[in-house]
Amino acid sequence: MGKSIVKQLRTALADAEPVSVLRARLGKSETIDGYIVDVGEHWVVVAATSQVVYLDGWEVLRIRDISEVEVAGKQARRYIDRALASLGTPPSKPTGLDVVHGGWKEALRGVLESAPIVAVHSEKKYPDSVWVGHVLGYRGKKFGLQHIDANGVWEENDRSFTLAEISRVTIGGRYNDALREFGDPRPE
Repeated sequence: MGKSIVKQLRTALADAEPVSVLRARLGKSETIDGYIVDVGEHWVVVAATSQVVYLDGWEVLRIRDISEVEVAGKQARRYIDRALASLGTPPSKPTGLDVVHGGWKEALRGVLESAPIVAVHSEKKYPDSVWVGHVLGYRGKKFGLQHIDANGVWEENDRSFTLAEISRVTIGGRYNDALREFGDPRPE
């Protein structure tokens, strides 16, 4: 991970600039657009914006995967700022979400526990997959996730992931929030 990437992320945080974060190190061409709201040693939190310019949850990204941080140009910035001004406050991180304190494992555990439903991405191992669910607990270097499918149905058994394979965690957003609100009650 380059120090210049961390410096760019911290500058974007301080200046409240809309950015596009590229993660070519994962072999993906997908960019994450939004505002940097927290920068830790190993993880960064982006208040994600969609292409139609509204806030859509938070993406917690592994910094070592970031290859480039592009700040929006003046014209794009004016448009984005006007659109998001209708929300009344600048984007910020959700209460309880902290990537600054602790090592990468502790920070990731805190992220995973910061919401009742999270989406986890293991983009190196499963580049086109995402699992949404509730974190049940930890067993050494692994954690269990009780998965909720696209129809709002909870699986009975949990899926196991290693902390090291997680490259991104999505908190909130329209999709996660809809599953939490309208999905079946989670079996205990």
